This record gives sequence, structure tokens and C-alpha cells, in this order.
Amino acid sequence: MADLLDGIAQHLEARGLLSYDPDGITGNAFIETMPSRPDEAVALTLYGGPESDSKLGWDEVSLQVRTRGGTDPRPSRATCAAIRDELHGLGPVTLPDGTFLQLAVAIQAAPSYMGQDSTGRHEHVCNFRLNVRNVSTHRV
Repeated sequence: MADLLDGIAQHLEARGLLSYDPDGITGNAFIETMPSRPDEAVALTLYGGPESDSKLGWDEVSLQVRTRGGTDPRPSRATCAAIRDELHGLGPVTLPDGTFLQLAVAIQAAPSYMGQDSTGRHEHVCNFRLNVRNVSTHRV
């Protein structure tokens, strides 16, 4: 499950929703960071989730998708909404990184407005609950 974010980014790129370069040199999608450039960007970040079962190899992981646009809030909101629409209800599917995603559920009905960054660019977020297979030494 270490590459789950890469798998999600690759899935979204295949749907034409973002451009992803795992090395972070080109593209507009980033893993767990939001660099100052480009103006229109997407950051994918995992956070928390409930306690995992100690024996069953399933995890409920939380994902935040953060989008940034220019001085007009509409592009950021539209990108966030398109990504939400693609991920909400997705599954069961094996992502490009090999992670088995049983189900992705958006935990908000629409993107949330986060305001403007320090340079006046608008940002939106949407959050998801992901149920993923995560087998390890003591979990089947």
C-alpha cells in the first residue's frame, strides 16, 4: 500500500484529470506536497483513518485531494469536482500501482472552498474514505 497515492495519481491521469510525473519535474499533480508552481496544481495526501483490524488485511484510509487554480475560483472548483466525481464510488478495482481498492467514498457532497493562498490563487479540497487491501506479516 506504500504506493497508493501513486496509483491514485496514475488512475486520475489515465482519465485525463491531471498530469502526473512521479519525479515531480513535470505535470501538475503532487504527492503530499503543494509546490509554489505551477499555478494550477493538485496535491494528493493520505491522513489518518480508524484503527485497523490486527488480523484482517483491510484498511480504511483517508485521502485529501487539494486543488489550486488562478485568480478565478472556478477552475480549481471544477478540477476538484471532476476528481470527486471520478473517485466517488470507484471500486472494486486494482490501481496501476497494484493496490486493490475495494471502494472510494467522498465524505462531502461537493468540494470545499479553502480560500486563497498567499499569492491569491484559489484552493478547494475534497476528502475520501478508501477501503484498501493491505496484507502484511500478521494480517491475511
